[in-house]
Amino acid sequence: MKVQNICRFVRDEDGLVTVEWVALAAGMVVAAIVVSFVLMKNLSTQASTVPGTISSTVTTVYGSTGGNL
Repeated sequence: MKVQNICRFVRDEDGLVTVEWVALAAGMVVAAIVVSFVLMKNLSTQASTVPGTISSTVTTVYGSTGGNL
């Protein structure tokens, strides 16, 4: 391998653009994971009350056996 080829490879910027896009995409994936984790952690208590609220609302509106349909 010639030294000239190595110097040209080091100075070539085409690969650098690819590395930048990969780093940007990886950063976006990490940010999405962090946001998802924070939302999941903070909304778990509120989300656990949803089934009970829906059940009591349906029972109130339609009756326990669905007779008010």
